[in-house]
Amino acid sequence: MSSAGSGPVRGGWLDPRKPFKDGVRPRKRQLGMALRALCLLLHLDEPEGTGRRLPKQAEAANRLGCAADELSRYLNDTRIPSQDFVERLYKEAGADAAVSGQDVGITLEALLTLRTSALAEQRGCEHCQEMNGRIDSLIQQLNAPCPQCAAHERQQEARRRQRKQLAARLRSARREEARLRMEVADLKVTVADLKAELAEKLAAEAGPQERLAAAPPAGTQLPVPRRAGDRQLSARDVSAAQQLVAQAEALDGSGREDLALTLLRQGTTELLTPAETALVVVKLRHRRRDRLADDLIHVYGRDQENQDVMAVAMELHEKGAPDDAGAVLRAALG
Repeated sequence: MSSAGSGPVRGGWLDPRKPFKDGVRPRKRQLGMALRALCLLLHLDEPEGTGRRLPKQAEAANRLGCAADELSRYLNDTRIPSQDFVERLYKEAGADAAVSGQDVGITLEALLTLRTSALAEQRGCEHCQEMNGRIDSLIQQLNAPCPQCAAHERQQEARRRQRKQLAARLRSARREEARLRMEVADLKVTVADLKAELAEKLAAEAGPQERLAAAPPAGTQLPVPRRAGDRQLSARDVSAAQQLVAQAEALDGSGREDLALTLLRQGTTELLTPAETALVVVKLRHRRRDRLADDLIHVYGRDQENQDVMAVAMELHEKGAPDDAGAVLRAALG
């Protein structure tokens, strides 16, 4: 038992693999295939409303007003059915298809045209054969893709590809934005670490200086605390400058020059003394990071106080970098 819309039982009278009898010509084969498809839409209600099933061949023949063997010849042999039979089969199949929500798949006019074509083939009429040729040509034209529809489909496909490309670019831009946000966050952490290290260094240096100022030895001169512009650099000062240069060099080497310059600008203006800043410029030159050095000089000379700029220029001049000393002064004046 099968439900509505299910295929025929293999080996049954409507098995799609069932071959035509010998001598069945092409037009009659087309008609027979169309009649088989319509018979597949026929269904009988089961008793007590338990479902629907495909009819047996005798049940279908009785419903269509013919004998079972006659129906078999219509579907599988050379026998061509009358127009009344074709119209009745179409009507019954259409009614059952509507109940099960299926599509008949062919118009009555096209079905009758197949019958006429099969008759002409059987009779061997030259005029009918010519008409069959015209029918075939028209069918090919109908099946051929419309140039306008094909062009429209190409345009739609191009738009779909363009939308996919734009979506991929948007996803890539969002990933890049997320990556840059993470790098900025890492940079802020680095700056905070440098600030903490500088605060620790200043606190360590402040203790001995306060003790010396509180109890100076007799007959000795008080030591002078190192000022912001003092050119005497401790090992800790040199280490801070080297660490800043190393981090900036790593960013620049990975193609993130903007982040490297941001790190240098914040480090030299917020953490380092002018003497340490001059050391950063010299080390950048030594490591062949000339573009970073030029940009740092320009930003520092433009944004810092004149006193700090003068101190950096003096340090650069004494470290053998008179060109950089002049550049930072010109940046301050510009």
